[in-house]
This record gives sequence, C-alpha cells and structure tokens, in this order.
Amino acid sequence: MYAYLSDRTLALEAPTTVPRQRAKQEVTHGDKLLCEDDRNIDQAMKTKLTITLLLLSSLSLSAADTFTISGKDISVPQPEGFVRITDEMVAVSKLVQQMADPVNDTLAYYIMESELPTAMAGGMPSLEKTFMLKVNKGLRGMTVGKNDFSQLKGMTKSQNQKVFESVKAQAPDQMKKMSEGVSKEFNVDVAMEISQMVPLDPHYESESALAYSMYLNFGVGAGETKTEEIVSATAIFLNASGTVLFLYGYAPKSELEWTREASRKWAESVMAVNGPPPATSSGGRTFDWGKVMEKGLVGAVAGGLIALFFGVVSRLQRKKG
Repeated sequence: MYAYLSDRTLALEAPTTVPRQRAKQEVTHGDKLLCEDDRNIDQAMKTKLTITLLLLSSLSLSAADTFTISGKDISVPQPEGFVRITDEMVAVSKLVQQMADPVNDTLAYYIMESELPTAMAGGMPSLEKTFMLKVNKGLRGMTVGKNDFSQLKGMTKSQNQKVFESVKAQAPDQMKKMSEGVSKEFNVDVAMEISQMVPLDPHYESESALAYSMYLNFGVGAGETKTEEIVSATAIFLNASGTVLFLYGYAPKSELEWTREASRKWAESVMAVNGPPPATSSGGRTFDWGKVMEKGLVGAVAGGLIALFFGVVSRLQRKKG
C-alpha cells in the first residue's frame, strides 16, 4: 500500500516556446525599437517564472503534511531542503510504489528541492540524498505508550546485530519480488542483491526517539548494465503522540554524518508539532518488539534501493532512446 495523504497538490507549468514574429507595428522607446509581440512574450515568460518560484517557495516553507493513521492526525514537517513526491512526479512515484515492502506502509518519499523540476517533468532525478517515512502495518491500530516504547529502544540497543542477521537472511526473497515489480513496471529485466549490511550502534536517543545508522551494500544488474554501491542510511524509530513512525535518511557512503544530522533535525521537528505519547499503551495487543525492529529494518533496506534502481533504469532507457 502506498499512500499520498497530503492536502496539497502542485502543478508547475513549464514555459512554452512561442514563435517570435516581428510585429507590423513598432513603438519607439528612447532610441530603441521594441516589438510589441516581443514585449508580450518576455512578460509572459517572466510571469510564469515568477509563479514557478512562488510555488517552489511555498513547498519549502510549508509547515507540515498531515497523515491520518487509524483516525488520528499526525503532522510531519518536510525535511529541510526537501519536498514530498506526488503522483504528478510520474517516474519517481511509480518506482517508489514498486519498491514498497510487504510489512510497512510508505507514507511519504522526499527528494531534494533542486530535483523538483526534473521530477515534475516526468524525468529521473539523481536521488543522491533522500528521505522516507513509513508506518508498520501491524502498529497502525495501536497507541504505543512511553513504557512500551522504552522497551523497543532497549531491545534495539541490545539486539541490533541479531535482528540485522535475521533480515539479511530474508533479503533474497524480498529482492526477487522487488526486482519483478520494477521489471514489469519499466519494461526492463532487472535483478538485484544485497551483499552486506553493516549495523552501527545507536547514536541518538530521546524519550520518544531512537536512531541508528547502517551501511548497505547493494548490487543491481540489468542486461549488460551492472551497478554496485554502498549506501549510508540512518533509521529513527519515533513515537509521535502514541503512533510509531519509521523515519529514514539516505546518502552516499561518504555522507553518513549528513544522514545522522539531517535525520535528527527532521525527527525533532516531527516531535515538536505532535503531542507526547501517553504513559501507557492501548489497543488490546501485546508487542513483539523484536518483530517490530525487523520490520523497521526491512523498510530501511527497501528505501535504500530506490536511488540505485532509478540510476540503472535511467541508463537503460537512455540506451533504448
């Protein structure tokens, strides 16, 4: 399930190329002759450019997107310098949908503001740095209190390596399913693998959040085109008013510290606009936090693949063109 739940829709109109014809009537302005048609064209292009800049500015300054999860509204500010993709960004949107993992719902995927024009035109941006927001399907109907969330944090710190090994064992089947979905959607024969996952110790903690980072070594092949890359990622478990969210930040291997700092700032902005979680949980079920950890890591792996798949598919499509 892939959800776009914002109340905002953006449509940027690209400047239209207009044939420039010399007008029959010319007017004198100082010692220059200005063509009235030329003046109209220039003014129209300036107006469209102004509108585009205003729309980009409104995206950057927007306070938050609101996601309704089990009847509760959760506010999530966009990461600084990033925008949430929408259905209008056709190529990116299709790939994100195909890369959805089976245990989490993707609420939002964010790209850099500088890549917005390419995405709006249906193109394939670089996706060098991205963010993703997910919620676990099994936790949607649960309100998680401070007591249970504290258990999740404790288990993450003590069993992180064990959970990574479990997820790695499940990876081949997940990779196969994702490869089949992308191959069908983009009409290319794509296969991928994850050769190594290197978990790092948790590095940031608050009452309502815990963050840890990892290196993910991916390989993607399509025909004669093969790519291997190490991605740095930071995952944050965050309890927003009793709703547990998974926040992910991705960048190249050398940008690990950037993923940590940018993800922390994003998490703090989310906590600032949502109330604190209750003291105790409700929802009528007990929690298997080991499974929750696994599902959070599955989400991290799926998100880290998107940019790599995008690069391979883009190169293949250019070859075909």
